Amino acid sequence: MASSRQAINHIHFLQDDAGNRIDSQSGIQAHCAGFFEDLLGSDVPPALFIQSDLDALLDFECSSSQRDYLGADFSLKEIKDAFFSLPRNKTSGPDGYSAEFFVSCWSVVGHEVSSAILEFFRSGSLLKQWNATSLVLIPKIQNAAKVSDFRPISCLNTLYKVVSKLLANRLKSVLSDVISHSQSAFMPGRSLSENVLLASEIVQGYNRKNISQRAMLKVDLRKAFDSVRWDFVLATLKGLKIPETYIGWIKECVCTPSFSVSINGKSEGFFKSKRGLRQGDPLSPYLFVLAMEVFSKLIQSRFASGYIAYHPKTENLEISHLMFADDVMIFFDGSGSSLHGIYETLDDFAGWSGLRLNREKTLLFHAGLSSHEDREISDYGFPYGSLPVRYLGLPLMSRKLRISEYSPLMEKISSKFRAWAVKSLSFAGRTELIKSVIYGTVNFWISTFSLPTGCIKKIESLCSSFLWSGNIENHSKAKVAWSCVCLPKTEGGLGLRKLTVWNNTLCLRLIWLLFSGGGSLWVAWQNHHHRLSTTSFWQIQGKTSDTWLWKSLLKLRHLARQFISCKIGNGTSAWFWHDSWTPFGSLLNLLGEHGPRNLRIPLLAKVADACNDNGWLLASPRSDQVVALQIFLSTIQLPSHSVLPDQFDWVIDSIPSNGFSASRTWEKLRPRGTLKDWASLVWFKGSTPKHAFNMWIANLNRLPTMDRLSSWGLPVSTTCCLCSASTETRDHLFTDCSFTRVIWDKILSRLGLPLVPFVTWDSLLRWTKVQSSSSPPTLRLIILHALVYSVWRQRNNLIHNQISIPPLNVFRDIDRQIINTITARRLMKKFRNLMGLWLY
Repeated sequence: MASSRQAINHIHFLQDDAGNRIDSQSGIQAHCAGFFEDLLGSDVPPALFIQSDLDALLDFECSSSQRDYLGADFSLKEIKDAFFSLPRNKTSGPDGYSAEFFVSCWSVVGHEVSSAILEFFRSGSLLKQWNATSLVLIPKIQNAAKVSDFRPISCLNTLYKVVSKLLANRLKSVLSDVISHSQSAFMPGRSLSENVLLASEIVQGYNRKNISQRAMLKVDLRKAFDSVRWDFVLATLKGLKIPETYIGWIKECVCTPSFSVSINGKSEGFFKSKRGLRQGDPLSPYLFVLAMEVFSKLIQSRFASGYIAYHPKTENLEISHLMFADDVMIFFDGSGSSLHGIYETLDDFAGWSGLRLNREKTLLFHAGLSSHEDREISDYGFPYGSLPVRYLGLPLMSRKLRISEYSPLMEKISSKFRAWAVKSLSFAGRTELIKSVIYGTVNFWISTFSLPTGCIKKIESLCSSFLWSGNIENHSKAKVAWSCVCLPKTEGGLGLRKLTVWNNTLCLRLIWLLFSGGGSLWVAWQNHHHRLSTTSFWQIQGKTSDTWLWKSLLKLRHLARQFISCKIGNGTSAWFWHDSWTPFGSLLNLLGEHGPRNLRIPLLAKVADACNDNGWLLASPRSDQVVALQIFLSTIQLPSHSVLPDQFDWVIDSIPSNGFSASRTWEKLRPRGTLKDWASLVWFKGSTPKHAFNMWIANLNRLPTMDRLSSWGLPVSTTCCLCSASTETRDHLFTDCSFTRVIWDKILSRLGLPLVPFVTWDSLLRWTKVQSSSSPPTLRLIILHALVYSVWRQRNNLIHNQISIPPLNVFRDIDRQIINTITARRLMKKFRNLMGLWLY
């Protein structure tokens, strides 16, 4: 995998700005080094911002406790935790020492490196060697030909990364109070999908003819991270009243790097930078969103003053823009004057921060414009965009997406399968790629959208084809139904997830946000547009004018209701009849449609409306259910006596949580099978994956033995090819076949056990469970796995390749596999003494 990735990322040639081809290694290196020295090392023009203007724009100041926390001394524990939390298997910096080195040798080097890091925080001076950086170029597009088509990723020295991580950990604890909700990048609790959902709501109707004037500008910033002015970042920190000591540490980290460019494994150039935040530096994301917060405040102030007019759908909520790092969406009324104001604001911000508009890649979307307004905004030269458009990697559209419009997702999945088709992958390897890579790609979409059924079926069909044949073009018959594959291993599956149910599970998180996400702009939008403060979400009626995303959430209410309950505080949020705030669930479901009349509590009453300071205002009970309700109400505090807000919980199996859990919700909703007593014999800890997969198929009796092939109507001989004496069944092949008996006799003799023949598959499984000090169950499982795998492989070799190997040779192959398995796992407790038991 690594070598193939290196081959893909190898730069064979480049084009310069004049279109000349550069194909020599030395020429490519010199060209790249020169490009980045010009980009990062050229002189920075004088600053155009005034500190007092910046201070006035920022409406937040650190509290005294926050200032104390930011400037406090770092402890040895914080330093060690930072080292041990660094991601593994990452490329090292110029010094060649990876995080794994420091972690594994901590008892030797821990004290020295901790002392060196503490010395930096004491002196405020960073060794220049620590801040040396190697730039690695990653292509942003296929067939990248120019240096600008590559994304520069900074490979940093581990010691510097720890310093940066320590500073970042403290800074991000403050940023949650600083960063407005229009920004969602790198902020805990904020989601990329909410930006996409809200933008989709705002652009609804752009395809209609008779619609009021409106527009959206999708802004692209030129070389965003590489262009940020350092003095602007430091001035922003100062404007937030962050301690000078902390700002000094940041300055030393950000303003002292030196660079070399790594091209095809070789370094070129050495220069100091004068601007930019390094992608790969733990500090950079937080400093960048802080810089973008200034733009957020600046443009919001221009909207608030009337200099720029709001989009007709966002004026009530005063939503002017959405941002995710350098992805910026600005919504306005579509007038030329407003576009002028936006352009001027972007230009002002560029003079402050160095972040300049990329006019060629910035797109303008509009609807309902008159010919006069159309001509006026066209003078600004922004290319016109059309929906759907990719926003944050997902399609942004004004109507429900068709299956054909999910083609980017399908093509991405298909391209990965095609790339893997040329590799010799085992079934177990294919399973892991589906589980980690394909499902990871799909999760990005289904956490935001309800995918069409046809789209999900196609994805699962591709996964099934790849799993069983290794090639999505080869639609060979699956050995196990996909519904069984998607069961947990304990129930006879492979632990994959049925995508329809998983899609519903992830979308339930959006419903949960309606009850818990008080600061979310998307939640505020839904509350405003659907009047959720005056109507219960559980009873709201869908309208034809609703967006398709909202309609898809309404369809999931029947699943969501079982999970959402309310712990009553002051009773002003929970609906008396609709929310589950009692042990009886929805009171409307409990008492029926006549309940409001019988109890004399209005249908749209909040819990607080059903009581006063003297008690509950319910009519006299007329049923046992109402009696039980009144008994319960007598045990809780009156809402009118509480100052706490109502608290909604996500409840699974009667266990409440104040957060959504996708895995626990999936476990509740997923399809279920029967528990398999053989599952632990297949998927035991330490098993060889390809052996375990083969054992899984064998336990399900899905191996294509001759008796099964014949039962499908295929014209084949049912005689066992290994012994030519009996019908080939699973039980025969691995128990009483004379070929296999020779192997079993060698194994039992090696273990010092009596040569008792096996008769059925179940007898093999029972054998593995026998407790014996000379041949414990773990050793017996390793043996059975290796035997089933090797005998089945020899059977296939004989049928398909006409290669015949004597049983003693097969035993030697099994012996080698057992030794390799035990050796690789010798540090695991259950494997520690197995080598001696097997060999002696």
